[in-house]
Amino acid sequence: MRTHTTFSRSGTWPHTLTFVMVSLVGCLLFIPPPALANRTLVVPISVATYTDAQSGFPTFVMKWDEGRQPDPLTLKWGRSQVPVRGAGMKSIQHAFQFAVERLTPSLHPTGTLSLSATFSGPLSAEGSTAEAALAIGFLALLKGDHLKQDITITGTLEDDGRIGEVSQVAEKTTAAARAGYHVLLVPRGQFYAPRVNRVSLTLESHVLVREVDTIEEAYEIMTGKKL
Repeated sequence: MRTHTTFSRSGTWPHTLTFVMVSLVGCLLFIPPPALANRTLVVPISVATYTDAQSGFPTFVMKWDEGRQPDPLTLKWGRSQVPVRGAGMKSIQHAFQFAVERLTPSLHPTGTLSLSATFSGPLSAEGSTAEAALAIGFLALLKGDHLKQDITITGTLEDDGRIGEVSQVAEKTTAAARAGYHVLLVPRGQFYAPRVNRVSLTLESHVLVREVDTIEEAYEIMTGKKL
C-alpha cells in the first residue's frame, strides 16, 4: 500500500510535521554554549645551579580559563584553587598586578588565572629574580602570545617596568647553557659584571647574553611581538 502526506484544506502542514519542526527549533534554541577556552603558558625560571638530573629549568605553569567571572581577574594557586599567599609569593603577586595594570587600557581580563610550579620548596631564594619572567609570562598569557622556547630571563621588576639587578649572573649563564637555552636576558649593566669574563664564558657555553632595560624590550625579544 502506498503512503503519502496530504495538506489539510486550510493549506497548513499536518499537525505531526508541525510538531516535529517546533521540536527541532526548540532544540536549536537550547544548544548549550561551547566550553570556555583554557589558555596555558609555561614560564622557565632562571636559576644559578643546574644538575645533570634536571630536565630544563624549573617552571611555572599558567592557565587562564577566560571566564566572565570573577571580575576582575583573580589569581589562584594550583589545582586546589587556594589563593596565593606567603612571603615568598609576594613576587608572584607583584608581577601579576603589574601585568594586569599594564594591559588595563586595552584589555579587561576576567575569570581565573591558576598558577602551579614544577618545583617544590620555598620560593624566596629565586622569587624576586623571577619577577621579570613572571610578568612577561602573565602578559603573554593574557595577550595570547607565545614565548620562544630557547630564551630565558633573570631580573627583578621595578614598579615603572624597568628590570632590576640580580646576583650570580655568571652562574645563571652557565646553568642556562647546560639547560639548553640559547639566549639569556639580564638586566642592563650586568653583562660586564665585575670579576666575570663574560665574553669567554659566553663563547664557551654557547649562550648569547643580552642586556635589557625594560619589560617592553624583553617582551619583544621573548615573544617576537610588541607589548
